Amino acid sequence: MDRKKLIADLKQQFMLKRVRAQEEVDEFIEGLRIDPEFDKMYSQYSQKSLEYWRESFNEENLMLKHDVEDLKLKIEKYLSDRNIDVSRLKPKYECPICNDTGVVGGRVCKCLLNKLNSEISKSCSSSTNFKTFDMCNPNIMDEVDKKAKDKLVSWCENYPNVSKININILGVAGSGKTFFLECLAGSLINKGHSVCFKTAFELNELARLYHIGKSYEFMDCVNSEILLIDDLGTEPIIKNVSKEYLYNLINTRQIKNLATIISTNLSLNDLLDRYDERIFSRLVNKNLSLTIQLTSKDKRI
Repeated sequence: MDRKKLIADLKQQFMLKRVRAQEEVDEFIEGLRIDPEFDKMYSQYSQKSLEYWRESFNEENLMLKHDVEDLKLKIEKYLSDRNIDVSRLKPKYECPICNDTGVVGGRVCKCLLNKLNSEISKSCSSSTNFKTFDMCNPNIMDEVDKKAKDKLVSWCENYPNVSKININILGVAGSGKTFFLECLAGSLINKGHSVCFKTAFELNELARLYHIGKSYEFMDCVNSEILLIDDLGTEPIIKNVSKEYLYNLINTRQIKNLATIISTNLSLNDLLDRYDERIFSRLVNKNLSLTIQLTSKDKRI
């Protein structure tokens, strides 16, 4: 994904929203100007407003300001007397913070950031119908599951102000790892964060395509705000690709302090056996990673 192009496209969309909002006001006013009384008031108001903004700050400018405010009150009274919504004189922007500019105080507004995160998540994730923690069924959860859920909910609620930026969820097939992973993804997206969700097989294939120069989508995974990898250990090991790119991905994300969340059927010993010590040590770094072991049996049986 070309992030710069996406941001440029979103800014264009925001500009069009502003234009549409202003056009609605213009159409509303044009409809009212059919009445000569309103047309005269509004013409005077427009002329005085223009003169006011052109003048320097002086006594004459203060008089113009008074005239503008007086005409504005007359226009509002005209509308009120006819039970016409006065608020229609102002554009109705979707975001009252930035007025649909996408920028506030020289920084990207939350509305644009949320839209950007949503588009990135759609592009980088194999699913867009993620779950949330309120969908957990307590009737099929044992005490270990409930404690795991509480830890994950707490982490999600506090993110990005968390002491451990990475999470490893271990357990046998059917123990609920993928479910918890999707709950994290859905909850984080709802908070406005950018999520990239890939199975280990998908990530491995993206690494292969990147290695042979056929796709650069692997770098979207490397640079995404939050990366979730499901079923690590099920992917085939491709020589000069799988371990090398997995190491670079995890190492780069740790250097950049980007959250990486994985699920795996493998035990810690199996992870060490399958991957080299460099990968293992970064996955289970106690200072950076929260490791959760699910002990329940297959819930799908």
